[in-house]
Amino acid sequence: MPTNIKRRILAIDDTPLNLVALGGALESEFDLQIAISGESGIALASENAPDLILLDVMMPDVDGFETCRRLKADPKLGQIPVIFLTALNDTESESTGLTLGAADYITKPINVTTAKHRIRNLIEREAMHRELALQREQLHQFAFFDTLTKLPNRRLLNDRLAQALANSKRSGHYGALMFLDLDNFKPLNDQHGHAVGDLLLEDVAVRLKGCVREVDTVARFGGDEFVVMLADLGASQAESVAQATIIAEKIRLSLSQPYTLAIELTGQPNTMVQHHCTTSIGVCLLRHQDGCEGDFLKWADAAMYLAKGAGRNQIHFCAPNASQTSRPGK
Repeated sequence: MPTNIKRRILAIDDTPLNLVALGGALESEFDLQIAISGESGIALASENAPDLILLDVMMPDVDGFETCRRLKADPKLGQIPVIFLTALNDTESESTGLTLGAADYITKPINVTTAKHRIRNLIEREAMHRELALQREQLHQFAFFDTLTKLPNRRLLNDRLAQALANSKRSGHYGALMFLDLDNFKPLNDQHGHAVGDLLLEDVAVRLKGCVREVDTVARFGGDEFVVMLADLGASQAESVAQATIIAEKIRLSLSQPYTLAIELTGQPNTMVQHHCTTSIGVCLLRHQDGCEGDFLKWADAAMYLAKGAGRNQIHFCAPNASQTSRPGK
């Protein structure tokens, strides 16, 4: 968060006069909101989540402990740090608050200087935790997802393929693996550049995801190659082939529709390019006893090249161990 934007603090206290001195010390550094009951405080937090909540323990109707309990039970508010403000100075009350998820306790009468330092330190610590969590998520994205299409990459595909084979071992059901290579993609790159080619690849990713179920996996294998893994098609080989054929044909038709791509030129109107691109699809049924992850990828890849060699824009099924076809040049 930019340093010129004030962090937001929500103070929940049925006697706002209790917060006059602390509020005066905080207002120059923080954006302070005040609610006079637990329910109104939760409502304010729900509308615009604060960075920290100061919560009085002794309030009528809904006291601070119950308010904290409700805040922590809300998925959208549960991670907001809470500091209890209380005149209670007994170990049991403090233990109750910390057990409910409070981050700290400030006793009344409030030492404004000390309270301000503790509030600032807690907010900075939480901001650091959020930044670290964001960095971990970014590292996860870089490690397991393609940066252009946001699809799973080879590493994540291999992991999901291993899971699919493990599931097949338990259920006895077939899955299917499809290896796709775009036909007529290179001329687009040669004529308009890789930036325009990237636009088409992003469109391909969207179309592929629209052709499969939530439980299936669409991955970018590299360049203009994609892999689709269909999970749990059923125990019957014939029915699994039929289901995979339907989905493969749906993909083939979807990817064969024209692509309209916008070329952005600085200081000029966008130039629209229409490109026709099809795909060759190799399909291999998955079953745990028939091979390992690498075998199925190899067989689906070989089937894809048979489809490409047969004229492109086609689907070719390859039974496990049925082909030793090597990859010819495109």
